[in-house]
Amino acid sequence: MADTYKFPQGYDVTVVKKKDIIDCIDENIIDKEVAMAIIDQCEIDVANFIRQGRWAGIPFMGSIRVPEDRKLLHSKEQQELISEAYDTLDTEKYILFRKQLSAENAKKVKSQRYFNYITSIQASKHRKEYKKLCDERGEHYAKLKMFFSANIVAVENEDFDTEW
Repeated sequence: MADTYKFPQGYDVTVVKKKDIIDCIDENIIDKEVAMAIIDQCEIDVANFIRQGRWAGIPFMGSIRVPEDRKLLHSKEQQELISEAYDTLDTEKYILFRKQLSAENAKKVKSQRYFNYITSIQASKHRKEYKKLCDERGEHYAKLKMFFSANIVAVENEDFDTEW
């Protein structure tokens, strides 16, 4: 019925087709119209979630999400840049351009993920200060201060010669 694929990191992905779900419903649900309505609604919900860029969980099937670097690649600004490059560059340079753009998007997503990780750690350690900064100066300022305070390194000034 369902196909199971093994991935290198130990994940097992089960691919279930619409017919498999209908067969399962045949065995368990008496009213076929209700079963078809459930399947149709699942398909509509998943399509809406993916269109919004959110995770979509499908019962007995798993979850689907669009990667952040793929979202960046499909943004309006990058699509205009890609179409302009397609019109002006030859094939080899265009392929190199697309690879470079994908690499830059991956770096951007990785650095954003690191920023959010460090910020969340610092915000949970210094919750009162974070809330106070959010109220006084705004959330962006508070996040930046939390990130920078995590990366401060003290420098000793004993060997510093003050004579100019």
